[in-house]
Amino acid sequence: MHSRHLTLGSLALMAVLGTGTGLLAPVATAAAPGVPSPSGDPRGCGQPEVPAQWASVEHPAVTRTVDAVTRTEWRWQRAVGTLEREYARETVAAVLLVHWSRTVEGVEHEHAWTVIDRPARAGSPEEGHHETRVVAPAVVEEQAEYVQQQTGRTRWERAGWNAGENGNGWSPTGRTRSVETTPAVTEDVWVVDRAAVPAEPEASHEETGWFATGTTPPAGAAPTGRTRAVPSATEESDLPVGEQPEGEGWVEGATAEISAAEEERVWLPDGTAPDPGFVATGATRTGTPRVESTAATSALPPAGGGWTVLPGSAVDVVAAAAGEVVVEPAWVEDFVLVPGQPATPPCADPGAPTTPTESAVPTGLPVVVLPAGVAVPDGAVAPATALAPGAHPAPASAVTPGSALPASGA
Repeated sequence: MHSRHLTLGSLALMAVLGTGTGLLAPVATAAAPGVPSPSGDPRGCGQPEVPAQWASVEHPAVTRTVDAVTRTEWRWQRAVGTLEREYARETVAAVLLVHWSRTVEGVEHEHAWTVIDRPARAGSPEEGHHETRVVAPAVVEEQAEYVQQQTGRTRWERAGWNAGENGNGWSPTGRTRSVETTPAVTEDVWVVDRAAVPAEPEASHEETGWFATGTTPPAGAAPTGRTRAVPSATEESDLPVGEQPEGEGWVEGATAEISAAEEERVWLPDGTAPDPGFVATGATRTGTPRVESTAATSALPPAGGGWTVLPGSAVDVVAAAAGEVVVEPAWVEDFVLVPGQPATPPCADPGAPTTPTESAVPTGLPVVVLPAGVAVPDGAVAPATALAPGAHPAPASAVTPGSALPASGA
């Protein structure tokens, strides 16, 4: 707040307050009314000092309502390129064989074995069945049924018997049948389904062969006990690396790879430790891009390129809350309610008795009205008007502090 002070020059002269209001102390008039003081003060001589009376008006602050300010923020995402490294480990070792050779005096051993040319085969009996065959077919006669007209008795006779309809009292009924008059002549015959197979013995022959010492003869071969010497020969053997053939005189030859090693290869993101046994090959490749996103929302993307708005992540954020803004701060206006008056010089005749009289205001002060909202000290009520000395006072009217208005110049 701030204060403004209203002086006597900026206000009209205030109303002269009665002694009953408590705002002004009683003023003693001169013993001889109308006698000016030696100093020329129109109030007369012997008047006491009147202190100035002040009042204040509080003006509230002027404000206006400001709506909340919002903005839209998003979460952000981008694809980050990755690097993959190749690792390999051996799952099956390569098979390496060393070729060994030596020269030896050969000794061959004879073995004999049986070679089966035809295995033995058991015989089987003849298999067949009996059938009935017709030698002469049966003789079949067609017969018709006849009924006796008088008795109703029926009988079967060959067709055309009794000379037709109503012959000798018999007539055909229309029913017929086949009757075998002579049975067929048949015979029982054996029919062979599979002929008998005679048994056959095994057919085989003996074979012999010579085999060097240390070699394996055919299965089932038995030594005959005969041996023979052969010229010097070269004996050879292929063994894995680190092994040697038994015996003396072996010379190590070239190493040959029979089967290559088998490897397992994997690609892992850069920085990922491989399983035990895997060794980096040095090969790299571009991996699947990794998508990263922000956890918090923001109006602008984070630092770096490639950021895009995460769909469905838009939110409205309050940037400034709603409230009131002070347009003009509150202030206090101070003004002089009753101007102060200095004491006047004593009267010229100090021996003359004087009777103090109450005067609401010095002589010659104009009538004024208190401003609205004036805070009168100590709760006193100011009269609405005052009259100059010598005038007839009108009935006093009280004014509350809230009914007065500030003077101009506030």
